[in-house]
Amino acid sequence: MSVAEAAHRPAKTGRAAALWLAFILIIATGIGLAWLGAGSLRPTVTESGLQFRTVKVGSGDPITQNDAALMDYILTVGDKVVDSSENHGGPQPFAVGTTFPGFGEAMRHMQEGGVYHFSMPPKLAFGDGPAPKGFPGGDLNFDVQVRKVVRGGASMMMQGGPPPEQ
Repeated sequence: MSVAEAAHRPAKTGRAAALWLAFILIIATGIGLAWLGAGSLRPTVTESGLQFRTVKVGSGDPITQNDAALMDYILTVGDKVVDSSENHGGPQPFAVGTTFPGFGEAMRHMQEGGVYHFSMPPKLAFGDGPAPKGFPGGDLNFDVQVRKVVRGGASMMMQGGPPPEQ
């Protein structure tokens, strides 16, 4: 076939459509895989407004109302660090019933050895009242590592007993 004959030959439009369809399918597959891969970055949002994300899965059963836990934490509001366990000499003991409601709710999702990030509106920390004087406005963001869970340790904390061992 000469060049002149090839120039006047009709194009096979089915081939071009198949090529475009394959191209669109590849793009859609890439978007779907990116969506699935980002799943660990999307927080779970509870009815109360707590946004909770597991960074590293712990082991054992989740913390319950009766348990106490020794934790490292960093509290930020916006880009300002407001408090951390380092400010208090290292890991701190917590129990679900001895902290504000949003933190207690988050604790029920945690396991020993896990690392977590959660965010809550101020109402989950301070209720309908105002934030403490000098406390910056905005959502409270926590980065927490659970060092140790003491099963049944909440009653000791509420009675002023010894904190969980490190």
